[in-house]
Amino acid sequence: MSSRKMNLGNKALPELSFRLLSISSSKFEDDWTSYPHSHRFTEIFFIKSGTGYMQIENETIPVKADSLVLIGAQVLHTEFSNSSDPLDYYVLGVEGLKINTDRPAEYSVVNSSANSSSIRLCFESILREMHNKKTCYEEICQHYLAILILLIYRKDHVSYELVEPQNSSRECHKARRYIEDNYHSKITLDLLADNCNITKYYLSHQFTELYGKSPIAYLTEVRISAAKDLLTTTSYSIEEIAGSTGFSSSSYFSQTFQKICHVSPQQYRKMHIVL
Repeated sequence: MSSRKMNLGNKALPELSFRLLSISSSKFEDDWTSYPHSHRFTEIFFIKSGTGYMQIENETIPVKADSLVLIGAQVLHTEFSNSSDPLDYYVLGVEGLKINTDRPAEYSVVNSSANSSSIRLCFESILREMHNKKTCYEEICQHYLAILILLIYRKDHVSYELVEPQNSSRECHKARRYIEDNYHSKITLDLLADNCNITKYYLSHQFTELYGKSPIAYLTEVRISAAKDLLTTTSYSIEEIAGSTGFSSSSYFSQTFQKICHVSPQQYRKMHIVL
């Protein structure tokens, strides 16, 4: 008799707070009409077969069998299929999961061919459990979702974070992304409102209600966060850091930094320098 035993490590496991909302299985047919749309939650697509492409905001992404596409909340997207090789795919709706990316649009594409059988099994198991609705099926589906996300992370190290589920407006999401991508430039409430095609009063009210701070307060927060990183990882002067993070002058930067962080930029650098 031979025996082999392996013990699980004592590493503390994170609590997974994202939640499965839905699963669907779709196949393009002649009567399918595709329109750009967005959701308040993240979607995870798995292409079972066929070829086509996805339009995500202003980007066109080709997809085929075993393609895995993660699309963040409030990101405009739609699917298009090759008529001679129609797309057949699963899609999950997931609440509380944010995809981290350097792209203007929040999405990630993973080629799962090397791990497709395990990934497909997660989708198929969720679909079966949702269809049969046997005892504890909700918990089982949630665990399959957790396994799926960990498999995706293992394959491509897709960066994600857990966020509070929000019924956010597309306009507020767009304004927030614009701030995060362009904080180093001159940004005003009027510019944000024009970019979102709404009035500045509506934007300010909705943004504050959703995120607990005004758009301009959030802009300042993002700029200060970027400045902290530059203070501790570069030898840039205070003037250079002020300019590269969007502040109009070094004196205004120092004043704002002191007010928020309760120390001057120079003191913060001395306390946290990692060079």
